[in-house]
Amino acid sequence: MLAFIRTKGRYTILAILGLVLAVLIVSGYALFASPNYSRLNFMQRFVVREVMGKWAKQVQALPEEKRVLVDYDHLLAGLNFIEKNLVQQILAINPKELGFQGPFHSLEKPVNLVKIAPWTYKRDGQQKSTGSQYCPAAAYNDYLKMMAQMRRDLGRELCIESGYRSPGFQAFNFLRYLVMNHDFSLMRAARLNALPGYSEHQDPVNNALDFINAEGINGDCPQTPEDFERLPEYQWLLKHAHKFNFHLSYPRDNQLGISFEPWHWHWQQPGSGNLATDTK
Repeated sequence: MLAFIRTKGRYTILAILGLVLAVLIVSGYALFASPNYSRLNFMQRFVVREVMGKWAKQVQALPEEKRVLVDYDHLLAGLNFIEKNLVQQILAINPKELGFQGPFHSLEKPVNLVKIAPWTYKRDGQQKSTGSQYCPAAAYNDYLKMMAQMRRDLGRELCIESGYRSPGFQAFNFLRYLVMNHDFSLMRAARLNALPGYSEHQDPVNNALDFINAEGINGDCPQTPEDFERLPEYQWLLKHAHKFNFHLSYPRDNQLGISFEPWHWHWQQPGSGNLATDTK
């Protein structure tokens, strides 16, 4: 009887060890497998969620005026080997494989950035802020002229909610929306958020600006692009923005694989040839 119990105990231990080994093999395979563009697998979803928790704390710990300038290597330094490997694997994907057809812009920081003070607005009765933003000097000067004319014509203006973004902040932004808004689908995330280097927000000259109005309407979730499209400010931009060298980057049915973004306008250096974004 004692021998039977001992034998049964050994089989139980072996079964448990075999189960643990199987779990480790399956988890390891899932973790180091190539990302599925439609939706990350269960282990990759867990790791990306952990990365976002760490990165959110790192970004929030920075002085407010430094957040959109956060260094990519600074963010990577806070990750373990597994987390860093997956992040680098995702960010190394060719955007064209995700349906994005836009050009590469830059990973270099512009040398003539102007700091833009935070702008406060009310949304749903709560006071909110854009935080400090940055913009190349030439684009910012034209923005100021454009807003002066809009105020004369409409008595209204648009504020810069997002200007220049560092590669680190663009990486943070891409993964944040991947987790929060796109259910871990790289294909869906790439329709609204470019990978680092491919965002117009990183162009050192023909930089993009995202606008928000005094009522906090910016078209971002849970709002819709149509909420921004209905604004008189947007209709004014369609008629007059080009006079100040600003152009709508992603109209409906554009050829770049990007969703309609009525709030997103890029500045184009006069005489520089074709527009930075080739759209229909």
